[in-house]
Formats: sequence, C-alpha cells, structure tokens
Amino acid sequence: MVTAPTGGDLRDADDEALRASAVVGDREAFDAIVNRYGPVLYRYARRMLAYEADVPDVVQDTFVAAWQQIGAFRGSSSLRTWLFAICYRKIADTHRLKRARPVEDWVLEPLAGPDTSADPFTAASNAAFLDALELALGELPVRQRAVWMMREVEQMTFPEIGEVLHLSPDAVRGHHLRAVKTLRVLLRRWQ
Repeated sequence: MVTAPTGGDLRDADDEALRASAVVGDREAFDAIVNRYGPVLYRYARRMLAYEADVPDVVQDTFVAAWQQIGAFRGSSSLRTWLFAICYRKIADTHRLKRARPVEDWVLEPLAGPDTSADPFTAASNAAFLDALELALGELPVRQRAVWMMREVEQMTFPEIGEVLHLSPDAVRGHHLRAVKTLRVLLRRWQ
C-alpha cells in the first residue's frame, strides 16, 4: 500500500499516494494534485482554446470533474494522462477550437540552452521564429495541434496521448507526423 508522507507536506508524495488519499476525501492531497498539474493543464488549455478568458474555466472544470470522478479512476493510466483526458474533453466542450491563442514565448523555449542575450541577432531570430511557430500551430487542425503540443511541449508518449484522445498510438503517430510535415512546410524559411 502506498502512503502519503506525514507532517502535512504532500509535495513529495507520488501520484498514486495522492490519488489514494484523495479518494478517501483528503482535500489536501487533492490540492497537491492541483498544484502539481494545474500549471501544465493551464498551459495546454491556453494553447488549445481560442479565447484566453475560457482557460481558467476549463482548468477549473477539469479539476472539479477530477474531484468528482477520482473514486472511479481505475489507475490503468497515469494520473497525468487521466487529467489531460478530462481537460481535453472540457476543451472540446467549449466549442471554441477554431483558432488557438498565442502562448508566452517561454513555453516553447527549451528548458535549458545557450545564453543568447549577448547576441542581439540570435535573440531577434529566436523571437521571430517563435512568432512564426505560433502562427503555424494555429493553422494546424485541432487534433494535430493537440498531439504536437502534448508530444513536443509536454513530452508525453504516443500511448499516453492516445489515452487522452481515445486514439491508438499509431493514429497518434500519424497525426504527429502530419503536424510535423505541415509545420516543416509552413516554417520552411527557418530550415
């Protein structure tokens, strides 16, 4: 049996311990889940929704549904994947998926990289590329954009993405491949 750390500090608890505690009504454990996955789901929803004002509502609705359904969570997927699946359904429920809104540049930047602040040309080129990438991502069909974001930004595996979107891993691979091909065409000046 997995148990959460004692002493009220749940930040280091693993997902299964937090889920098990939340199932029996531990709101602090669920708060730890929200704190752990809220920023990731917010970033994903912001990229997928046409109106930024809808993002907090979608993320909140995701966690309300998760709280209501946590007892039914079978654990056949990771907690993260399960939350992404709920969020994806909440996004689809908004019926506002016609055009994505730009996200902050830092979301698409590598986690660690060379310091370009000393080279204004490189910094300007990076900013221009990120702007072009934002426009190109907005041109992708919704499912391709969702797959690309989950794979490239959130570093999810094809099977995890398949669970979120109710697709086979091969179908996810196909959507990712089409997204990459389309982005190559749209961003060919940057190659």
